[in-house]
Amino acid sequence: MSMQKSIALTGIRTFLGSNIAIRLQNIPDVKLTVIDKHKPGFLNERVNFYRIDLIDPKADMMICEALERENVDTFVHLQFFEDYVPPNPSYVHEVQTIGTWYVLNACARKKVRRFILSSTTEVYGAHPMNANILSEESPIRLNMGYSYMRDRLEAEELTQKFSKRNPGTQVFILRKCLPIGDRARGFMHWYLSGAMILTILGFDPMIQLIHQEDLIDAFMKVVTDEIEAPSGIYNIVGRGALPLSYIIRLMGKINFPVIYSFAYTLCFILRQLGIAPFPPQHIDYIRYTFVAGNEKAKEYLGFVSKYSTKESVEEFAGYAKLKKAKIKTKL
Repeated sequence: MSMQKSIALTGIRTFLGSNIAIRLQNIPDVKLTVIDKHKPGFLNERVNFYRIDLIDPKADMMICEALERENVDTFVHLQFFEDYVPPNPSYVHEVQTIGTWYVLNACARKKVRRFILSSTTEVYGAHPMNANILSEESPIRLNMGYSYMRDRLEAEELTQKFSKRNPGTQVFILRKCLPIGDRARGFMHWYLSGAMILTILGFDPMIQLIHQEDLIDAFMKVVTDEIEAPSGIYNIVGRGALPLSYIIRLMGKINFPVIYSFAYTLCFILRQLGIAPFPPQHIDYIRYTFVAGNEKAKEYLGFVSKYSTKESVEEFAGYAKLKKAKIKTKL
């Protein structure tokens, strides 16, 4: 059977990348090419693997050669730090910003038909002046001193420039809200896993979450479906939002409010000890609201999440209780 789609993927070791790869490698009319430093064991024999480090100065040439050899028409760029941010900001910048630049250079030379960038609604910034519902046209109020998130925004900006210079390529920048689930090992998984949940005294922001399966489904839809939609930014979010205090109650956890300076200092210390996977600047995302709207994704991509934020939290709470019960049983 001749292959109808040839898809290349980075970020195979992320939650999103591994799950998309597992689905794609089992679709008969898809030829999958994976680009990474290390080959994971779950890839089957149908997958073409290229050992390329995105921070290699020759990465763009090596990626372009791989795209030409496999005649790739769709590129999915997921190589970002979403479950753990390394403590070296220079390295993080090399991977997230320079790595994206290399990938885009290769895609421009190959003239791929479609390019998908994984981004996050966190790039809007956690800010007191945010609108109740943020659209794709809402102003960016990001803390530019937060280098990790600044890199994510720079990756978007590079992709938007690429889109303008390559009108023949359909470009989708998918800003996903915070994912949650037993396998989605991101910020919320770590934050909600403690017995006591630290919050900022005087603040109770609305929190928007997307179920891990909804997130995979949304990306798969954009990667594999023939979508007649304009290039641009699309919010990929779960239905509804909940106050952080209510989410903590749903989780059956203890809410422990502290002043901001104490929370920042504590997170800084935990970061230095290697316990906190995110820098202390990330606590702004449990301080201010950054809820995004889904009208554009609904209209152009035909995507609406199956799970609401409440349903996603309830399922995760059930998983956490089951895990705790299993640990007690072993003891």
